[in-house]
Amino acid sequence: MWRNSHKADIGSWASLFIYSEIQPLIGAQNSYVPTSRDTPVLKFIPILSGLRSPCIPMQSGLMTINRAALMIRILPALFFVIFLSAVLFRPVMAEDSMLSCYDLDNPVSRLKLPAELKEVSGITLTGDNRLFAHDDEKGTVYQLDMKTGKIIKRFSILEKRWFGTDLVIEDFEDIAVAGKRFYMVTSSGVIYGFGEGKDGAKVEAVRHETFLNDLFDVEGLCYDPLTGSLLLACKEYPTEISLRQLLFSKKKTGLKLKPVYSFSLRNKALDKVPRFLIDSEPLKKKSSEKKFKPSAIARHPQSGTFFFLASKGKLLVEIGADGNVLDVARLPKKDHHQPEGLAFTSDNEMLISNEGVVGSASLRRYPMQKQHQASP
Repeated sequence: MWRNSHKADIGSWASLFIYSEIQPLIGAQNSYVPTSRDTPVLKFIPILSGLRSPCIPMQSGLMTINRAALMIRILPALFFVIFLSAVLFRPVMAEDSMLSCYDLDNPVSRLKLPAELKEVSGITLTGDNRLFAHDDEKGTVYQLDMKTGKIIKRFSILEKRWFGTDLVIEDFEDIAVAGKRFYMVTSSGVIYGFGEGKDGAKVEAVRHETFLNDLFDVEGLCYDPLTGSLLLACKEYPTEISLRQLLFSKKKTGLKLKPVYSFSLRNKALDKVPRFLIDSEPLKKKSSEKKFKPSAIARHPQSGTFFFLASKGKLLVEIGADGNVLDVARLPKKDHHQPEGLAFTSDNEMLISNEGVVGSASLRRYPMQKQHQASP
């Protein structure tokens, strides 16, 4: 990309431009010609020292020049470099963001979901681009037609208990697929893993406990193929707060942080240290409700960055693999009364599901602009 091949040369080019402006005042025999290995700071040292003294130190001696003439020649060059930096570096930052590649005001389709999914919570896609969803309280998974929103099939999950097997009824918050395995997570951080079932089938699930609980209020789940792990996005981070602070203190500093934990599918264990800690304070300013509490997380298939959906405040936040916030956007309320689910197709189309707060639940589809698609 452009920023990788030429970004390092801008400083050298700018310095050579300034040098060409002041060269007639100094003289080639006593001057130093900057090279591509010099830093902009080092290049400006001789110039800045000349502004403090009528003489500019050079490698072979001192050359007295007129400071007024120097200023007349150098100021236009400096302004030009500042303008050039503003123009050239701004697109570099935008290029790092995939969120800016979606027109959130114009979804390609607005689909109504069946009454059974009025409280649709999470959505996910398989490797062959089949869409699955689940509701809020029952362990039932639905395959949906992406073009119509209609149910293609449904299956439920069972859990082994001391008296036998029974249907799983939990406060499920999100769903993810890793290979041929499905995973659903509860608000208290319990993960259920299971295989795909046929229409009307009941499949047995494996329960994975974690050290999380209701205070963390887990809401999002996605698969990260680079680390072979599931990422759990939490609304709260009560670890560093005492019970007294949690109940009585108005300044709950730790609650400003939103943790994302990593669950290894190899070891079937949750890392004790969060992979990300998102500071919600700067994001609240972008929110319509001055809040940021993640309700879904999804990995972008092209960039490998992570998108966070916040139902409260109608926000979409993109975060890099290093945990830094890359971009923030507000979702239009006309299409997203209560956005809860987030997923991407293999060709980078973004899907957002909404609970049926007003009328039916819905699904919105946002194609990625073609000029941002990766070259084959």
